[in-house]
Amino acid sequence: MLLGRLALYGPGAARLHEEIIPVTAIWTEADRDRRPLVALGGRGEETTLDQLERALRDARRPPAAAIVRIRLLAQKDAGDLEPELRRRADERRAQVARDLARRGEVEARDLARLIEARRTRIAQAQRNFDPNQLFLPGIDDAERRQREQDYSHWRTRLGEIEREIEAEPARVRASYEVRASRLEPIGLVYLWPQSN
Repeated sequence: MLLGRLALYGPGAARLHEEIIPVTAIWTEADRDRRPLVALGGRGEETTLDQLERALRDARRPPAAAIVRIRLLAQKDAGDLEPELRRRADERRAQVARDLARRGEVEARDLARLIEARRTRIAQAQRNFDPNQLFLPGIDDAERRQREQDYSHWRTRLGEIEREIEAEPARVRASYEVRASRLEPIGLVYLWPQSN
């Protein structure tokens, strides 16, 4: 089993996604040094991953002869499986990039709605503001100044919100754009039967 780590990065090298991609194959002694490994499909791979999980729970040291044999062929085995690892990584990279773009679009739309709702609330408060009420009995100078400052702030804030409606959703969308990716082989795992 060849394991590779796929990492996708966004703006400012922010890590957007990371996963381990396995590529499994059946390894046999016969003609091993002459025939390349062939990657298993989905069903065979599931079986191998299940076997690996069980083997890790009850790990034993392989025979010395197996270690020597595997070391001689490890570089070739990794080379045999690397093209499939790259192909799978390319597929995952494309799928994850699409998923991230959809997620960015949903978050951008939600943020735009939130900003627009805030704009509606402030505009409503501004429309309901009556400066003549500030002169009613029982309203002291501090409260009057505070209400006037609120009214002034609302005008400023409405202008800011108009810019935010344009900029912030676009910023959120951009934060989910895949700008770089990296695939690195991180390990080669052999499952060796107990009987050998």
